[in-house]
Amino acid sequence: MGWDAGSLGPPISRVEVELYTSAYRVSGHMLTRFRRVADILNLSGSSHLIVEGASVVEYADPGSNRGGQAVMVAVQAVLFGISSGGDDSPTPDLIVQKRPVQIQVAMHPFWLTGTIHVPYGSQPVDVLNVADPFLPLTGVAVNAASFPGFDGEAPILAVQRALAEVMIITDTAGPDQPRPDDSGGQADFAPDPSGTWLPPTTEDSA
Repeated sequence: MGWDAGSLGPPISRVEVELYTSAYRVSGHMLTRFRRVADILNLSGSSHLIVEGASVVEYADPGSNRGGQAVMVAVQAVLFGISSGGDDSPTPDLIVQKRPVQIQVAMHPFWLTGTIHVPYGSQPVDVLNVADPFLPLTGVAVNAASFPGFDGEAPILAVQRALAEVMIITDTAGPDQPRPDDSGGQADFAPDPSGTWLPPTTEDSA
């Protein structure tokens, strides 16, 4: 009797990732069964993430670039992560209509400004207090006053809530905002997964 590959769960795929700590950016690829960047980080099941073919850049010395066949990054040290080559579209049977709420997140040395998506009738704090360590944000601008060369944008990233020093919520509509009558509302977040953000290299910023 042959194996049913589908019974073993989703296939393993190669996903390009960028992981940001308070001092380092690690970029390379991971082999994972998960579709979304938040799932890759939340469901790793290990204290360290293994990034293959990785390069490590120190913010204070952007000209430096250490590399390795495999680099291990402590999950608890990751401020936020970005992926490309994966699929961040919603699972059809898990789509929940949500409304966008602007959020600013301070996690030294970065300020992140983006959007969280809150189920209709819920408060933003309900989303911020979920059990998963990493929270997905969409349409994110990333700024670092100490390292302006790392300013950029990302269509989607996952931020570690426990490492957020300040979170500023701007909810102009409030939880009583009426649910849209048709599918024109926000049905989970489904950003374009093809985009990515890579801070400029030394040559680009010259």
